Amino acid sequence: MIKPKTWIKKNWMLFFIMLFAIVSRSILIGKIPCGVHADEAFAGYEAYSLIKYGTDSWGYANPVYLTTWGSGMSALESYLMIPFIMLGGLNLITIRLPQMIFGIASVFVVYLLYRRIADNKKALFGTMMIAVCPWHIMMSRWGLDANLAPAFILFAIYFSLLGFTKEKYLIVSAIFWGLSLYCYALLWLFVPFFLWFSLGYCIKYHKIRISKYTISAAIILLIFAIPLLLFVAVNIGLLSEIRTPYFSIPCLVQFRGDELNSTHLLTNLKDLLRIYIKQSDYNLMNAIPFFGLYYLYSLPFIVIGFCDIIRTVYCNGKQKRFGYEIFLLIWLVICLAISLLRSMSIYRANCMNLAMLFLLIRGSYFVGHIFQKTWIWKGILILYFVSFCLFEGYYFTTYQNTIESMQLSGAEDALIYAVALKEERGNDRICITGRIRHSQVLFYSKYPTNLYIETVAWKNYPSRWLVADHFGEFCWDTDRQEEMNDIYVICSDEISDYKDAGYSIAEFDACAVAFR
Repeated sequence: MIKPKTWIKKNWMLFFIMLFAIVSRSILIGKIPCGVHADEAFAGYEAYSLIKYGTDSWGYANPVYLTTWGSGMSALESYLMIPFIMLGGLNLITIRLPQMIFGIASVFVVYLLYRRIADNKKALFGTMMIAVCPWHIMMSRWGLDANLAPAFILFAIYFSLLGFTKEKYLIVSAIFWGLSLYCYALLWLFVPFFLWFSLGYCIKYHKIRISKYTISAAIILLIFAIPLLLFVAVNIGLLSEIRTPYFSIPCLVQFRGDELNSTHLLTNLKDLLRIYIKQSDYNLMNAIPFFGLYYLYSLPFIVIGFCDIIRTVYCNGKQKRFGYEIFLLIWLVICLAISLLRSMSIYRANCMNLAMLFLLIRGSYFVGHIFQKTWIWKGILILYFVSFCLFEGYYFTTYQNTIESMQLSGAEDALIYAVALKEERGNDRICITGRIRHSQVLFYSKYPTNLYIETVAWKNYPSRWLVADHFGEFCWDTDRQEEMNDIYVICSDEISDYKDAGYSIAEFDACAVAFR
């Protein structure tokens, strides 16, 4: 058995890379990013509801897909939150732990992957590049359902490659491929097409054969896919919804199957180009100006990596030689096709973002390798490490002030104060007038699910993005009614209006409570 000190001495560079990865993805996870995103809040609340009340917020027991806003949300993120919420309660730390853990694990799996297909030098280089990547760091720090997709795709590919030599790993890969379908709906297209073309290539070069392991893997993947196939059948009207005490296949208020279409190809292409050229989708939760997804100067390395992949695939094809590069090319082509059929944001393109990161690793390594100069290697490493340090300094300081208003920092304290004030004064309602969504109120207040289901009413039902009118004592009334003794939870930009109207104000960062 290798002693820890011996392992660290032998693998000191990997140890320090992983240390940077762990610290950058875990420190102050319950405070940074501040506030809770509306989707993140809903994922956490659904997990809490399943634990405490046995159903989600729409009354479904263990649904294969969450209804949430009306048009649904993938369920795996919520299910992964359950053990942490059971241990630590519903809070920002417990709902972010699954994503943080899978983010950190992904860094190590990149090392294992490159050790498998290349050598230790390239493995360490690739590991460092993902460890210091702004996109991957930010994605690992908050609990959006789509943010799980890259990790599960990465794990599935790694175990698939292991299965070339030890077939038993194909079963493990099938489990991860199956679970990835529950990370994000766009993977319902990516996974079958990627596996179909990759399988054809592997059969051609005798990397996979029909055996008890491949048959078992296919059956496992089918078992994972069947509930989602039934879900699609329910939501296109072929079947009635399925409710049992053990699992449910819900019929959504509106199904978003029509979002994939060919009517906006040029617009969708422009969105995609903006994401990877400007490295931004104007959402500060996904990317920060001046740093972008992979640092703004990385685009030439990505282009070089793509050209090298094309060259290598062409040479391998001409010489009828097997090469791992074809899988990345298949990956990119399928993601590009999906992106043309659906308007993209950074989190929707998460699967492609990982592929682009691999191009960056390929391109930057190629530049250092082709010149065979030590100073070039050192220059690239120093450039990215210095950028990482600057990013970390900005992310943990100025960035939090920048997103404070967007993330409604202080909303939890404002809601707690408003509820206590209502109980003390006997007010009828707590009116939410700012940008606080009903999922955030559910999350912060830990509102009883049974009472929520009984009392919730909608402003725009039926809709794919439902807006709450009221539930329980909370209402989203934007008009002050002077005859009623209401308590108002507002945003900081509304404070002056309420002060002018004679209200007392209690301020909590970007939120406040107004009362008389």
